[in-house]
Amino acid sequence: MEIEKKVLIAVDLNFETGFLLSKTASFFRDASAKFYILHVIYSDIFTFLDKKSSAKSKADEAYELTEKELKEAGLYYLNYEIFISTGIPAAEILNFSKKKGADIIALGTHQKIGFKEFISGSVSFSVSKNSICPVLLIPLKNTAKQAEKELVKESAVSLITPS
Repeated sequence: MEIEKKVLIAVDLNFETGFLLSKTASFFRDASAKFYILHVIYSDIFTFLDKKSSAKSKADEAYELTEKELKEAGLYYLNYEIFISTGIPAAEILNFSKKKGADIIALGTHQKIGFKEFISGSVSFSVSKNSICPVLLIPLKNTAKQAEKELVKESAVSLITPS
C-alpha cells in the first residue's frame, strides 16, 4: 500500500505558473500524490485599510485563474485542491503547510541575490529557511522568453531539506 504524498504548490499566478505546476507534477508522476495549490493574495495593514477592492472578488478571480492554468497545462487529471489565502506570502505558506501536514512544499524562485533580494525580499528563501518539511525550489528564469527546447534542458530543481 502506497502512502499518498501531500504536496503543497505555492503559485504566484503570473506567466510562469503553468511551468511551475508542470514541473512539480512531473516529479510526482509515479507517486500517489495529493496536490494543495495555494495562492496568497498579499495583504498587510495598509492593504487591509484600503477598502476599494473586495477581497472576495480577488479570491474568486485567483481561484478561476488557477483552474485555468491547470487546464492549460493539461493537469486537470491531478488529485488537487485549490486554496486562496490572504496575508504575508511566506507566513501563509508555512502555516498552510503545517495545517495540512504537507510532505513537501514546491515553489518557484527567481534566484535573486544580494541587493535585489534585500530590497524585494524572497518568499522562497524565507519558506526554505523556516520550513519543517523539505522545499522543492524550481528556478523560474523568465520562462516566457525561453523556447520550449531550452525549458526541457533547464536544470529543474534544487531540493532543500531543513536541518
